[in-house]
Amino acid sequence: MSTGSTGRGISRTAWGSPRLSLVDVLCLVSTAAILVSFVALPWLTEDGTTVTGLTLLVSGADSLTAPLGSVLSELRPALLLIPAAVVLAAVGLFLMLGGRVQPRGAAWLVPAGGLVGVAYFVIYLINDRQTSMMLLQYTGVGFWLAFFTSGFLFLQHFAVGSAAPTHAAPMPGGIWERWRLGLARLFDGPRATQIIGSVFRFQFLFGLIIVVVLAIVFSPVRDEANLFLSQRNLSNVTRDVSETGILAVGMLLVIIIGGIDLSVGSVVALSATGVAFLLMRDQVPAYAGISLILLMGLAIGWFNGWVSERFRVPSFVTTLAMLSIARGLAVIWSNRIAVPLSYGEGGADPAFELIGTRIEGVVPVPALIMFVVAIIMALVLRYSMFGRYLYAIGGNQTAARLSGVAVSRVKITAFMLCAFFAALTGIVHAAQLDQGSPNEAVGYELNAIAAVVIGGASLAGGKGTIAGAIAGAFILGILDNMLSLNNVDSAAQLVIKGLLVIGAVAIQQVRPRDAGA
Repeated sequence: MSTGSTGRGISRTAWGSPRLSLVDVLCLVSTAAILVSFVALPWLTEDGTTVTGLTLLVSGADSLTAPLGSVLSELRPALLLIPAAVVLAAVGLFLMLGGRVQPRGAAWLVPAGGLVGVAYFVIYLINDRQTSMMLLQYTGVGFWLAFFTSGFLFLQHFAVGSAAPTHAAPMPGGIWERWRLGLARLFDGPRATQIIGSVFRFQFLFGLIIVVVLAIVFSPVRDEANLFLSQRNLSNVTRDVSETGILAVGMLLVIIIGGIDLSVGSVVALSATGVAFLLMRDQVPAYAGISLILLMGLAIGWFNGWVSERFRVPSFVTTLAMLSIARGLAVIWSNRIAVPLSYGEGGADPAFELIGTRIEGVVPVPALIMFVVAIIMALVLRYSMFGRYLYAIGGNQTAARLSGVAVSRVKITAFMLCAFFAALTGIVHAAQLDQGSPNEAVGYELNAIAAVVIGGASLAGGKGTIAGAIAGAFILGILDNMLSLNNVDSAAQLVIKGLLVIGAVAIQQVRPRDAGA
């Protein structure tokens, strides 16, 4: 099937359908991010009060203090630049990707939209310097998201383009076109290709660094101390991340083979309820209760893997059914009520309490469990035959089978380990909350999948690392913590997390083939 170039880095098939480049995908994501940030995310945050850009444009700043409201009232007309920027960029992308023939000048609509968007922030910055108030300290996450995405839209068509004109295109004559093509040739060089591949390979590390820097910069300050960097807050972040990190390790094993496990959240709830019931109602010793729950996790994982392989059922269908089964069993086991944990005479084994404590009041034990699990599985994936088989199956299952790999056995083992770590997460969850409830851990499977994808794993299978999965869990945890410290609404946090996952998946679709696992 032949392909052709349309002149702005967008290749098309013989039937005219677009083949998106990395820049095209990021432009689409950026345009959507500007729109969502303007409508749903807080642009201004003051004393716990949040105002979106759309609310500020339509109803003004009545909910804010009088001095800030009076200053911002002068900026209301300028806010019209943001929806104008979205319209320009969207029209440009539609014209570029929607038909066989690209209209003349359509590619310039996208950077024009970015320029219009950036114009608002320039006006805002100028106004900030002309007043006695520091307006930037009141801005929220939507403001900065729109700022960075507008800047990207403005710059991308100047910095990235096709490496050379087509045979029918005239030689570039303008200085902007010469500069753009020069940069394109630079990016197409072997050295640049190697650098780009390294960026994709260690994207989880760059993402983690960026999130940490943003958390430090935008953290509230109390008594001249950065709240994010406080010892207690960092300990809390690590403690909160531990459950997602353990789940992500197990989820990575399944995603590497090209599968998915949607049941881990329900298995966490079942395990937490079960261990609490065994310790409190049956007075089982801690080691025995933990062992029984972990064995239950292995059994659930075996069932998921065996059904998928024996009956050739897609794993998301099997595990979706197990999601309902495990949650139902948790309700039946607990008789629809939470099982509280207490220690001492007539209560649970005090040894179980150690799982949820902090060493020296600082280092959470759940975090230590997460790091031990991560180190062990990282060594397994890197140095064992089982790890090599996982990547081989995810890369090409047919070739792995023809090479003598026991594909079904390896895949079932991966599902067993995934459910095993979900059961371990349930035990940690019960120890941290001092209870087991069938209503807990709702949506945990989505957090685990998000952490793995953000960490650089491919949903198509064959790529992913333990370090990336743990880094992805920390990115999500730090992001949640940063937004909570700034009193961002929980619904807005869900929107941001969803956009982050979409961006990570989009990047994975265009990553270079040689960027590594």
